[in-house]
Amino acid sequence: MAHDTARASASPADHLQAYGGIIIVVALSLLVGATFGSVAGGLARGVVPGDTALIGAIQSAGQFIGFGVVGAGYLSMRDDWDLIRFERPTARDALWIAGGFVAVMGVYLGASALMSALGIQSGDSVIAQQGRENPVYFLYLTVVTIVLVGPAEELIFRGIAFGELRRLWGPAPAVVLSSLVFASIHLWSFSGEGLYVSLGMVFALGSVLALVYEKSGSLLVAALVHGLYNAVQFLVSYAQATGMV
Repeated sequence: MAHDTARASASPADHLQAYGGIIIVVALSLLVGATFGSVAGGLARGVVPGDTALIGAIQSAGQFIGFGVVGAGYLSMRDDWDLIRFERPTARDALWIAGGFVAVMGVYLGASALMSALGIQSGDSVIAQQGRENPVYFLYLTVVTIVLVGPAEELIFRGIAFGELRRLWGPAPAVVLSSLVFASIHLWSFSGEGLYVSLGMVFALGSVLALVYEKSGSLLVAALVHGLYNAVQFLVSYAQATGMV
């Protein structure tokens, strides 16, 4: 299948098509996602006026539906569904999901401990700021991230970006390059002096997700690991914001 091996002699046209495709997909995902999110948020304001947390979550859901539409549209227009690896779920996948989740949490906790020991501060998260004002926002996002964020971001950044780069360069370079792309789109998710530290963390987590995808051979596994990781972050943030911990 097309995703099984890197091209031994990729032409300049192959490189142009792959890089151009990645740029277009990422740019359109941001644009279409923002549009879908704005429309979803506007509709939500007419249904649940005053509930800013729920409106924000619905807007986020709309954004990642937009990501999914762009990803599916790209694969359909190219007629290149072999680019992604999406096998029928098996019992083995459960082990990969558990192992992948342990891996991403291990990277996060290890990096956090190292940063604390060195006195390094991470950037301020835009989502965290919104959640501190209304903690139930974190609970809403827990559902959104498992159902939509994990699958949509994995489709774009592991399925398409990693897939295109893997065809050109093979797995190892594709892990690094696709994770750089993944980190770059989180530039607006953080602020403050620790901005680049947080982007480095996103790069590391993206690399783990790419490795999980590569080794498991299933985008579903990576999507669930991604969604569960985010969900745990939101639940911990909710507990902290409400004084539970």
